[in-house]
Order: sequence, then C-alpha cells, then structure tokens
Amino acid sequence: MILLDQAGAGASRSEFFLPSRGQEVFVEHFWAQQASSSALGRSWRIVPDANPHVIFVLSRENSRRVRARCTIVGPRSRFADVSMANRILTCGARLRPGALPLLTRLPASDFTDRSAPLEDVFGARGRLLMEQLAGIKSPIRAITIIGDFLSREFACQSYLPQLPLTQGNRVDEMAAQLGMPTRTLHSRLMQHVGLSPKHLLRVARLHRTLAIAQNRPLSWAQVAALGGFADQAHMIREFRDLLGESPTTWNRRSSSADLFKTTTLTVN
Repeated sequence: MILLDQAGAGASRSEFFLPSRGQEVFVEHFWAQQASSSALGRSWRIVPDANPHVIFVLSRENSRRVRARCTIVGPRSRFADVSMANRILTCGARLRPGALPLLTRLPASDFTDRSAPLEDVFGARGRLLMEQLAGIKSPIRAITIIGDFLSREFACQSYLPQLPLTQGNRVDEMAAQLGMPTRTLHSRLMQHVGLSPKHLLRVARLHRTLAIAQNRPLSWAQVAALGGFADQAHMIREFRDLLGESPTTWNRRSSSADLFKTTTLTVN
C-alpha cells in the first residue's frame, strides 16, 4: 500500500488512476509515485500487503543508460526494503486479492514475499510488453500500456473467487460466515491470496492502524485501541514483527506524513 510505505513519506507525491470498467473486476487502481529527493539513494520500507502488484520502474544506470524493469510482486507477509536510488519513474497496478492466480495460472502462494520479472512469468508476451515500455517516461503512457496488457491477460476471466477478506475479526468468524471449515478456508486463501487467514487479519489491522496514526493526532495508546489491538504493548509487538521496528521508529521514517492527492482518471 504505497500511501503507507516508508510511514507515508511518498504520499504527497502519489497519483491514482481508476481502471476502466472491464479492468475494475481485477484491478483496484493504477498508481504512479515519485519519491522525495531526500529519499532517493536510501532504503525505502514497504509495508506488508495482501494485494499483489504489477510494478514498472525506470531508473538511470549512468549518464547515458536507462534501465526499465517490470515485475509481478506477490503478497507480502512482512516488510521489505527496496532501494530508491536513481529512480526516474515508478508506477503500476494494484491488483485485487484473488486476481494473481487468474493472471499467472499459478497459486498466489508461489509469489508470497517475492517478485518475478514479467518475462519469466509470461515468456514472449512479457518480453513484448518490455519492448513497449522501453524508454517510456510518461506515467500515464506506461500505465496505459500495462493496463492494455492486463486486459488481454484477463480477457477470458469474468469474476474473482469469493474470498472472506472483510468478514469477521477472527479466523473462526471468517470460516463460519462462509460456511466452511477453517482448514478449507486456509487452503482457499493460500491458493488465491497467498496469506493464511490469521496473517490476512493481522495485515488488515496493521493497515488500519497505520492509516489512523498518519491522519489523526492521537497518542499511541489511542491508536492501538482504535486499530483493534488488545493494548499498546500488543501493537508494539506487531509493529516489530511485521514492520521490523517500534511505532516511534517507524513514524520517524517520514518527516511529514501528509495526506495524498488523488488524480481521478480512467485508464482506457
């Protein structure tokens, strides 16, 4: 979730683009982000996320050569650190949970906590996409090319599997509302999302808590309560496990976690 990454440091430089009607079943939104100049050249911490992404990065290798790469990024169970050095453009598509197996014909768990070049996943079709993206510096143009690629790949699909992503606060509640055993729920989520039911709930609670902390002037104890933690100590343990550091240390990653600006455009 790019608005939460690096404690919201890049939020004010994020733009969002709505998918077309045919794409919205599988794509939550397209996005483009420019890191602040102070962040370039240093590590940028990405939050855990149940949503997979297709991400395009254009970076400068030297004064004459520019490198383009496009990857499928699977769901993340914990934080990841990426380098922002020499970035020219970063943009991509945030896919809906459950879309990854339909796109790749592989279980979502094959991509958990890893990324793969599109050429490795799609072969000749991925290489053709990279040829189209080579040298593209316009985020809207890059997003349009990626959107067209996704439309072709999803052309034979019409729906996502039913997934209990927002049902209940406990694993047994999620299973009961779908009328299935917890073991079946676990297998279905690992296949389609790539995270276990318990971990999915933990990531959702973390996202909720980070958004509250960014946008409301509250104490950490108040943030913990609103986020759904048992107490502040519980929240600190989850931050250390999922983000690798305490809430206070995490918050220092951004000197100004201001609200994002949204550009509401539709990708045709």
